Amino acid sequence: MSRPNPLSVRLLMVPTLVLALAACAQGARRTAPATAPPASRAQAIAAAADAPAAPVEAPLPREADPDDPLCAPLLIEPDVGFGTSVVMRRLPTAADLEDMRFYTGLRQVLLALPEWPATYAQLRPLQQVILPDGAEVVVLLPGWPPTREALGAWNLVGGNLRLIIVVDGPPADRALITELNRVRSLERLIVQMEHPSRSGFERLQRPLSFRVVKR
Repeated sequence: MSRPNPLSVRLLMVPTLVLALAACAQGARRTAPATAPPASRAQAIAAAADAPAAPVEAPLPREADPDDPLCAPLLIEPDVGFGTSVVMRRLPTAADLEDMRFYTGLRQVLLALPEWPATYAQLRPLQQVILPDGAEVVVLLPGWPPTREALGAWNLVGGNLRLIIVVDGPPADRALITELNRVRSLERLIVQMEHPSRSGFERLQRPLSFRVVKR
């Protein structure tokens, strides 16, 4: 008798495996054997409490969200230069910033924030820490500020700070452009849109650039 072709054996195993998995799925849908009902409502509640909880899916990281404007690569520097850059996706604490003083050749702290800080109180650590000479803080913010307070809070932060805002079009309230012009640390505005247009940004007194993300 001739030996079977190994490739044929592997091909035959594929539908067998699929059928086995289908059988497991069908078995899971079958009605469970009847059991005696709980003797009391208290026992039913206790049985429900002992049942294993359904697994909770962890939220996807920002890197896995293709619509997050801060996750697609941004061209921020023509030349990053020599030194150490620290990237964070949250506001640093005073302890975080204090630790950064001991990094060799610290040049830049890049904060890609998921949302606008609501008040100055959240930004106070940036004001109180003293970074090494020449080190700067670059902040990327998504979308237009939710409130005037959130925008004005950045005027209370001194030091070597650069603010970059990434939006998806002009603001609904055009007066917001005038408010942006008063923010000293605002370096530029990056607009992510399918068809770049300067309409709505005529009064902006900061550099304006556009970005098109193709999926």
